Amino acid sequence: MLDRAKIENGHAQAVEFEWHALSKIERSLIGLYRQLNEQDRKQLRRLTEALVTVPDEAEAS
Repeated sequence: MLDRAKIENGHAQAVEFEWHALSKIERSLIGLYRQLNEQDRKQLRRLTEALVTVPDEAEAS
């Protein structure tokens, strides 16, 4: 993930390039995510995992 990238010899430029490649809304969402406390981050991860999981019943259709 972008916010976990380490900046080391010359790697800072690559990270900076990736940051500028993001849309305005993506940068905004990353900023908001960073403001969450750890408990809220865990809840958000659980929610997004639930939203992307397709129930078995829907797959059978």
